[in-house]
Amino acid sequence: MAAAGLSLDNPVTGERIVFRQTGQDGSGSVVEFDHYMPAAKGPTFPEHVQLNQEERFEVVSGTARYRLNRSDHQAQAGETVVVPPGAIHTNCWNAGPGELHLRHSFHPGLGSDVFFEMMFSLAKAGKTNAKGDVNLLQLAVIGSEIESQTFNAAIPIGLQRLGLPVLAALGRMFGYRAR
Repeated sequence: MAAAGLSLDNPVTGERIVFRQTGQDGSGSVVEFDHYMPAAKGPTFPEHVQLNQEERFEVVSGTARYRLNRSDHQAQAGETVVVPPGAIHTNCWNAGPGELHLRHSFHPGLGSDVFFEMMFSLAKAGKTNAKGDVNLLQLAVIGSEIESQTFNAAIPIGLQRLGLPVLAALGRMFGYRAR
């Protein structure tokens, strides 16, 4: 389980995270980690929305690009991007030639540490595609085990609310686990 100080590398995307605070480090009110990204071609996660969380990206060094409410933006060192609950967005990606260092946080935490720990662990185990994505059944199982209400922005949320429990049950039948 993720704990403050745990460092995880994603060999597929080249990202590294170092947890500063996790759900088990306190009341679960915040999940925060240092997020290091090499130069990349774009976002590593599709446009999505968190209905019950605020997400923040504080740029420590480098230049970050991100998409918020279907519009592209850029942030420099010293700037903080605040994504309010319900806003369609992508994760930040590196827009510069050197490494991007973000302080990435979720308020409240709601299992975001579990999500990132699983995604990085699955990439390390060779269980992702070339972009670092897991299959839909695995994603549904992970999503069913955390409290974050995170949805893909390209699919109607009502449809996802109906389909994800079914996909998670199928995933568990096929042996997928959230941890």
